Amino acid sequence: MKSLRPYTPPALRLLSSNIARSGNPLGLKKSECAAWASDLHLPSQGTTILYTGCEYQMTSYLRPLVEVLKRVKFKDTLFSTFSAGGKLGIGLMKAYTKVTSQESEQYNRILRMAALNLRKLGIDFAYLEEELYSGALLYEYGLFEDFEQQAKRVARQFEEAGVRKIIALSPHSAEAFQQIYPKFISTFDLEVVPYVCVVAEALNKRGLKLALPKALSLTIHDPCHLARSLKVTEEPRKILQSIANLDLRETALNRELTNCCGAPCDTVFPELSQIAATKRAEELAATGAQAAVTLCPFCHSHLRRGVELAGKKLEIVDFIEVLHQALEVGRA
Repeated sequence: MKSLRPYTPPALRLLSSNIARSGNPLGLKKSECAAWASDLHLPSQGTTILYTGCEYQMTSYLRPLVEVLKRVKFKDTLFSTFSAGGKLGIGLMKAYTKVTSQESEQYNRILRMAALNLRKLGIDFAYLEEELYSGALLYEYGLFEDFEQQAKRVARQFEEAGVRKIIALSPHSAEAFQQIYPKFISTFDLEVVPYVCVVAEALNKRGLKLALPKALSLTIHDPCHLARSLKVTEEPRKILQSIANLDLRETALNRELTNCCGAPCDTVFPELSQIAATKRAEELAATGAQAAVTLCPFCHSHLRRGVELAGKKLEIVDFIEVLHQALEVGRA
């Protein structure tokens, strides 16, 4: 494939450089990406792994990063200043933005819930504390050469760790591993299963009863990559419909016809991204539901922003959170 690097916006060059240097788009330290698992005593090696790709961990930084990019109008000079000393990514973030520990902890808490849910369902898995980002963003933005290099790094890490099955939390990574990696790496043949599908299969086998502590009306936002690319639409609905005290309501545009949350273009066209997020938030709020559930960290972040911009009273929650609460109440 022809290289697009000469035409790459500076913000994307920054993200690409961070992936090559630190293994993730924002240059987070590996210890920061793995902090959520510090007290769970998860196995560090196994044939089946829970893969986060540092995506939930990065989410709290995305909104302040986009605000910085909007203020500087994506000028090359800003990025040149930081690249001169080799301080990219998180150096830029710390200099121009402020992310509270509460924001970071919110997504770490969701990750812990994801692992605890699997434990409660009797699923054995490991977590690679040194895991690398899948590189999905590079492919989505057309940086194919950079993506191929990152894909080979990730595949080599999986091979060295003896991984045979990946439970992918993010639809972006699940799509990358399932559909894109085999196009670049002919030997990549790992089993890749989205988190919600693993949960659906386990619940079906175990026949557990699920319930919420009090009544909740909920609508569902289908992430584009999960619904359109991976064709996963019924699994989350079947799980949610099985939860007592939960009233599931559908938006006019759902499943493969879902509207985008705006996340894919946030670092290049932030204004357009906000328009998309606002429109989708309005569609979700139109159902009259108290909350909207997502299955993607980027959708979660952008829909929260969309709700604020639209001035709607709608809580945005992650599927992992709803499942965690339902398992707790059901077990009780």
